[in-house]
Amino acid sequence: MTLFLQTTYLSAALSLLYIFLLYRSHPYRRLPTVSTIAAFVAGMVAVVVVVIVRRLVPIGPIESSASALFAAAAIEEAAKLALAMATIWHLRFPNVAEPIDFAILFGVVGIGFGIYEDFWYIFSATYSSWVAGDAGRFDEVFRLIVLARAFPGHILFNAISGFLLGYAYFKRRAGQKGFWILLTLLVGVFLHAGFNGIAVAGEAPLLLAYVVLLIGVYIGLRRVAAVRSPIALLIRHIRQEEGAEVWTLDRSPAEYLLAEGFDWPAKRRGGLFQFYPVILSLAILFPLLLIAVYFANRAVWAIL
Repeated sequence: MTLFLQTTYLSAALSLLYIFLLYRSHPYRRLPTVSTIAAFVAGMVAVVVVVIVRRLVPIGPIESSASALFAAAAIEEAAKLALAMATIWHLRFPNVAEPIDFAILFGVVGIGFGIYEDFWYIFSATYSSWVAGDAGRFDEVFRLIVLARAFPGHILFNAISGFLLGYAYFKRRAGQKGFWILLTLLVGVFLHAGFNGIAVAGEAPLLLAYVVLLIGVYIGLRRVAAVRSPIALLIRHIRQEEGAEVWTLDRSPAEYLLAEGFDWPAKRRGGLFQFYPVILSLAILFPLLLIAVYFANRAVWAIL
């Protein structure tokens, strides 16, 4: 039980840091707590979906072949996207107001998925040495696996592909929506398979370079989204800057101005202050969710 709890809160600490950084990355506002928690829960529930599919469609270890590598990535990305479509896709204004909102929320879905994956890798890798009482071996394996799991993966795959999901959401035609949703899945699978392939090869410097590249892609997409943001247009419109005199969006300026989490023209409040409700909610919810997902997965293994 001690190892279980230790692993639970260690994996939570790693992921809460990533959620905080992602949550703070929105250039203009803080997304509502309820939406963020819903995305996190969706990510954890996606783990059960993946376990069911993997039991029904065994593909073997990802080290065995390139097809298994891509199949594993496809199953996980499809499960996360399906749960995202069942939850955050149905959010309405002002919970979601622009594509970057989906980038952040889908990134949180990835964190919810990854946090259980972190827990399971750490717990399963250290369990045998813990039970055997081999403290030296336990410390060695524990440090190595924690270091390996510290690399952000799912958060980056889904935060990047989340921009595409956001574009899909705001398209008017069903065909356009379908195209961008499919592209969301394909990009997520490609990024995920690349990460897993490098990790399997055991090239830590290359994996670090890959993570840095993905962070750079996210920052670049965020910069583009910030320029095109309706909230940026609102600020330029109110300031009567050149080129922003005509309001072209469907919603009124007042709706964006009063949207939850948008503090302008007041000074933005501190990130920890606004993130506190999310931390408190996740600190209470996470152990309960993890236990539920853990036993749900064991039930799947027993039944299938």
